[in-house]
Amino acid sequence: MPMTRISLGNELFEKYQHQISHILQQCLEAYFDVSNGDCFQIFDIHTSQQKVFSSHYPNLTKSRSESGILFHIFAGKSRDHEQKRALYKALCEQLQVQTPIGKEDIMIIIQFNSTEDWSFSSGQSWKDEMETIQ
Repeated sequence: MPMTRISLGNELFEKYQHQISHILQQCLEAYFDVSNGDCFQIFDIHTSQQKVFSSHYPNLTKSRSESGILFHIFAGKSRDHEQKRALYKALCEQLQVQTPIGKEDIMIIIQFNSTEDWSFSSGQSWKDEMETIQ
């Protein structure tokens, strides 16, 4: 069950929030071993003054614009490099085709943690809930 924070500007959010959400979910299900409908997303809306991204890091041939978007994916189950690579590629390609977001403006960070780091409800860790079920 990954949870993704999506940081972007208001204009992208207003015009493309549903497309971005749908594309992300499709890519997670197709390339990141996420169950159908297992969708947890939070949109963080920022003005251009509220985010600072280096325009050329790391050695971009085309400059990153102020319309950058950041996907910060928190996942409890580790994935291998091929799954990560496939997700990065598919998400960038599909966003570039279906929205005006250029691939140089897309940043993706994946952070893994364990079941004891998640509590879905009732003040109980997911690890404890899983042990109760077994």
